[in-house]
Amino acid sequence: MTVDRTVKRRRAQRVGALALASALGLLAPAAAAAPTEPEAATATYELTTTPALATNPLKGFLPFAPEPGQTAEFADPDFPYSMEWFYLPVDSVVTGEGTYDWTAVESRLDAIAERGHQSVFRFYLDYPAQESGVPDYLLGPDGISQDRAYDFFDNDGLSFSPDYDDPRVVDMIVDFVTAFGEQYDGDPRVGYVTAGLIGFWGEDHTYPMDGVVSDENPTGEDWMPSQATRETIWDAWDAALDDTWLLARYPSEAVKGHGFGLHDDSFAYATLPTTDWHFLTKVIAEGMQDAWQQAPIGGELYPPLQTCLFDDPLSCPDAAAEIADGRDYNFADSVDQTHISWMMNHQAWATGYTGQSRERAVAASASLGYDLAAVQGSVTQTAGGVDVTLDLENRGVAPFYYDWPASMVLLDAQGEILAEAPVDANLPSLLPGTTTTVSATLDTAALDLTGATVAFSVPNVMDGGLPLRFANATQDADRDGYLTVGAVPALAEVAPVAAPVEPAPVVPVAAAAPAGAAVASPSGDLAATGASTTSLGLAAAGAVALGGGLLLMRRKAHAGR
Repeated sequence: MTVDRTVKRRRAQRVGALALASALGLLAPAAAAAPTEPEAATATYELTTTPALATNPLKGFLPFAPEPGQTAEFADPDFPYSMEWFYLPVDSVVTGEGTYDWTAVESRLDAIAERGHQSVFRFYLDYPAQESGVPDYLLGPDGISQDRAYDFFDNDGLSFSPDYDDPRVVDMIVDFVTAFGEQYDGDPRVGYVTAGLIGFWGEDHTYPMDGVVSDENPTGEDWMPSQATRETIWDAWDAALDDTWLLARYPSEAVKGHGFGLHDDSFAYATLPTTDWHFLTKVIAEGMQDAWQQAPIGGELYPPLQTCLFDDPLSCPDAAAEIADGRDYNFADSVDQTHISWMMNHQAWATGYTGQSRERAVAASASLGYDLAAVQGSVTQTAGGVDVTLDLENRGVAPFYYDWPASMVLLDAQGEILAEAPVDANLPSLLPGTTTTVSATLDTAALDLTGATVAFSVPNVMDGGLPLRFANATQDADRDGYLTVGAVPALAEVAPVAAPVEPAPVVPVAAAAPAGAAVASPSGDLAATGASTTSLGLAAAGAVALGGGLLLMRRKAHAGR
């Protein structure tokens, strides 16, 4: 095949020109790599979960608190708990009409808080086998009637049931509730308050004096207050407490309307909806079966069951006959259907359990209320901070009912806090069987993140109180009370990217100088004839514009044509 000589010549010119230009340094080298911003680095952590924790705030079994200044005489002091229970008579606080002394309350709250626990309590006016709790100023010759004395419940006439419709009693209750709210609403030492005040033990009933004829009530008397009185008292409670949860013994239209919680004081005995007077039957009748989603449920494990319910086989006396008669003896189903968060079970400490019965009792306590676990975390480091997301799930039977502040922190290798950011966890909205994602951005300016980890915390609002702990293997791993999410990933090392190569500027070189002419040196000085540097010698050879080839090569090409 014939190739045009002109094409050959031009190819040779281009190759030669490029080679020479390279030798002369006329082609610019590649530009230095431009600086690049560091890229974000992300690490995702699958968090290992554990069984529900037996020690967590505001849930589980609780004992009766010892008197202030006394030490509890527990057979099993190591049984886990986070709250303690106490009763107080109203006259321990109400010292006169409109006058109050809170010393009895303060001493108990402080003593319990010093043990790292929060309090649940109730005030009463009438406690069988205890002296009356009616304030002294309502007694005496011109005081309220004391005719409602009784002998059942081992009372033997010691206490009496006041006429709850007496206006002086109603006024005293309303004034006391108002003063109590002013003093203690939102107090972090208080976990829950049960309404009390009405009925035996403050349990909102006067059975058997409930309007039904019986051997103990042959005339069918009813010692409970009227609906109007009850409404007045519920209104007072609602006005008094905004931040502390109040629990009522029985569901009603008023209780539902005010959004109060409930407590079942015969738990696992008369709880399930198998008869018309059991707790859940009444709850369903009032349309409050979903109330637990917004308000807590508490109570007391029915006292005769406390020492025997966790034995296998069941060791409670007469259990078979009682079950046949409609009683429960069924702890697990009662928990699942009530969504209960806490209950008194004093015998767990006073008498104690052993062996597998104790294991079952501890697990039963842990099964109450919320059971929160983290399932996945994501940690992203950028040039300016660390972004964290954390997925939480509730595996329990109830939410956590207080909106405690939460925080995300950076910990150094020694577990000390480097940075902290608030987190809006909104735990009351995390219902059983649901998940939520919490997030935070931590400012890391000027921080050394070598060995740093991210952790999440929901501290107790009470100083010295137990933090909310998550059912995860990394809970408390790097700092007590904190859930370790994972290490902060190092920023990725980005390979430098070369800047685009710009064409080198064309450096025109004059035609070869005549013999004897002076040639400019690279420094701008004149060199002696024939005494140029190597580069000048090459230039004198006749290099011209790259785009058009080199003059010397053209001449040679023409000469050889």
